Formats: sequence, structure tokens, C-alpha cells
Amino acid sequence: MHSAARHAHRTSDIDSAAASEPQGVESIGRQLCQALPPLRLHSVSIYDNQCNVLWLSEGALGPDEHALVVDALECFAGEPNAGEREQRVEDGRAAVFLPICPPQGALAGLVMVLADVKVAGDGLLDRIVTPEVRAHVQALAAVVQPAGPRRVDHDPTSLVLSLADDDARGDSRPSPDLNVHRELAPAAVDEILQTGELSLELQPLAEPVAEVPAPAREAEAVPQLAPVLHPAPTSSSAAAPAVQAAPALVLEVLPFVKLRAGGRMRWFEVLPRGTPRQNRDPAALDVLAVQGLLAWLAEHRDAWTAEPTTFTLNLSIATLEDERFLRQLSNSLGRSAISPDAVGFEIAEPLCTQRRAQVERFITGCERLGCSVVIDGFSFDSAVIPLLRSKALRLVKMDPRLTTGALKDKLSQALVVAIVQAVKVLGIHCAAQQIDSAHVLRWLKAVGCDLGQGSVLARPVSIERLQAPAPA
Repeated sequence: MHSAARHAHRTSDIDSAAASEPQGVESIGRQLCQALPPLRLHSVSIYDNQCNVLWLSEGALGPDEHALVVDALECFAGEPNAGEREQRVEDGRAAVFLPICPPQGALAGLVMVLADVKVAGDGLLDRIVTPEVRAHVQALAAVVQPAGPRRVDHDPTSLVLSLADDDARGDSRPSPDLNVHRELAPAAVDEILQTGELSLELQPLAEPVAEVPAPAREAEAVPQLAPVLHPAPTSSSAAAPAVQAAPALVLEVLPFVKLRAGGRMRWFEVLPRGTPRQNRDPAALDVLAVQGLLAWLAEHRDAWTAEPTTFTLNLSIATLEDERFLRQLSNSLGRSAISPDAVGFEIAEPLCTQRRAQVERFITGCERLGCSVVIDGFSFDSAVIPLLRSKALRLVKMDPRLTTGALKDKLSQALVVAIVQAVKVLGIHCAAQQIDSAHVLRWLKAVGCDLGQGSVLARPVSIERLQAPAPA
């Protein structure tokens, strides 16, 4: 009796503490889901104006869904007062888009609701857009800010990580790292997006690089490398000349923050920010992102070689199915003398079941090459567990639905604890993502989770601002 009373008291304290916290994107998103009419919904997702996913109710979003959001953002940007819109999809679904616009402000993002057309029937837009739903979208307008350049004045993560402060430099000379932003001709972009056949290579810069005083400890200079993109030649045309990477592609990194003491391994998730045209072709964006990462690794070796560091990229289905990708990557790593350990690839758990043969082939190739693999959205699916035997698999990112609901749902708690303990036996790291609550963070530390990502830990920063770790 006393034990039950104490448990009820602790639960009440947790709920009241969570209620007192300011509402964020996730909490408003959950309220929005509850306000929607009783339909067969596939998912509800929230994006900023650069097509970055801020919150997803369930499942995984593939290239088709991503393309829908890109098109909707372009329509809303061209017609700010167009209001909500509906679009039917060939696979029997319908997408309803709700623009997030602050009063007297520019488009900050949108909400996409995916529903089953057969169940929803006609008039889906009118059924979904109720006054209560509009009120939640207006609440999102207060917390979703238009994506733009991010400024980080300090490192809130307690990582061994140094962020360069441009304002603290003693002179106003442009940084030598600015030479990584290069032109890509419009005709080359069209050829890349139309052919879809890409090769991944690095070659020395043709133009001279601004001279910078070299540190006395450097015995010899490392040749500067720039990313170049070669569309694969067809039978009717000769090999196309090399073209340089698009300046609009920006690489940001989101650190995996250590939740437990010990170890010097550092992990960073690479987030490519492409133009709407680049985002239309996920495979082309993957190649551009890998090229940009390899070029940065070659030009900034001091920033990642002092301690074991891995940069992970989330790959599209098209890239996973391309058997040439890893061969071309191996050639690029060899030419640039970059260790394969520095590069890893994230694969969403649904792809591990839906594209099992392709995923197994890709993981086997990564194991031979020496690159690491991360399973994103890991939920202990029985079909995915055999993949944990691979030596290439070094990290699992738990399904955020498990960790965010762990304080209120016993089954979620049990699954999180089981995942943490199981991967520890296998020597695999475990990470939680989308941590936006101090209560959840404390609990994850208590159960032994290794790494974490989320708004309470760290924000994405430009890869150009990473520097060598401070000495221990």
C-alpha cells in the first residue's frame, strides 16, 4: 500500500514537472496528433523551411515523402497566403500540408499529415483542418524558427571539442578554408540530376590556395583535395570533364554527446543542407555529401586524427542499392589517405527489413572496407537482430519513441534497458536521439546509455568550425 502510494506520488511529480516545462515541437506535435480526426494516419511530421525534419510521429520517411515536402515548401514560399493544401499520392495515400507562418513573418516550416485515402475518402482537407488543429499549428509558429546560419559561442556538451570563434580572431583576413566553396555550372547540375549515374572521386585543386603560415611541427604539406563529380559516361558520349562541388551544399555536424565517462571515441552525424534541386535526388545529394566530407577530412586532418573520430551519414535507398558506391568510396579513401574508420553510414531500421538483401550486401561491403555502420531507429525488431553480428555495426540509435515515452510507459522502459544491455554485451555503442527533456536525459544516464543527441545536449554546427580536440 505504501509502495503504491510512493509510486503514484513519484509519477505525479514527473507529470507535473513535465507540464511545467515550456512546450516544444515534440509536445505540440503530440497534441496535434490527438486533435486530428479518427483516420488511418500513416504519420505526422514537422519540418522547418529548409526541409529539415523537426519531429516525426512514427515510422520512417523515404525519398518519396521527402520530395513531397520539398514541392510543398516551394509552393508555400511562392504563395505565402495560399493556405493549406492536399496532394494525392500514387500508392493510395494523401498528404495534407499545413504551413507554419508566424504573424507578419515569413514561412517557418510546415506540417505534413499522411493518411490512407481509402479510409479517409473525399474531403480529407476539410476534415483535418479544424479550429483545434489550426490552434496547434499557430502554437508551432511560436517555436519553429526559419532555418538560417547558426552561431555557437561555446560548447554546451562538455565534449572535447573546440569551436572556432570568428569574432575572436585578431585580423579580418578571410579564412583559408573558404576555398572549399566552388562553382558548379547549371548544365552540370542538370546532367547529374537527369542521369542519376555518379562516380565519386577526388582530385587536386587546379587553382592555387592562399598561402597560410605552416606550423613548425609540420614536416611536409598535405596536398589540398577538392571534391569533383563525374557523371558516368554513356555509350554515346565520352567521359564528361570533372566539375566541382556546388557551393550551396553545406555540411553541418551534430555531435553524439557522451552520457557516460570513459573512452576517447568521438562520433558526429553529418547533416547535408542542399538546395531544393539537390534535395530532389537523394542519391545525388548522398554523393555530394560524401565528397564534401572527404574533402574536409583531407584538408583538416588535425581536427579528427588526434583522437578516434567517426563521421556518419544517413544514406538513401538508391545509394544502398548502388553496388558501385562502396567501390568508388574505397578508391577515394585510398587516393586521399583517409582511414575508413573515419567514415560511417546510418541505415534506418525499416530499410533493414524492407530492403534486407541490399542492406546485408552493403553492410558486408562496409565490413570489408573498414567503414562503420549505424542502425537508426533501432527498436529490437527480431528481423534486424541478426545484423548485430556484423563487425561493421558499431552503433545503434534507439527509436526515439521508446526513449521519449520511457518515463510513462513500462514497456518502453523495458525495451530501452534491454537494448542498452544487449548491445553492451556485443561491444556495440548505444545512442538515444531527440532528447529534449532533462528528466529523460537523467534516466538515460542512469540506465547506462552511452551517447545522446537532442536539443538539451547540442545543436548542429558547421563542419568548418570543428577543430582539433584539446589535450587531455
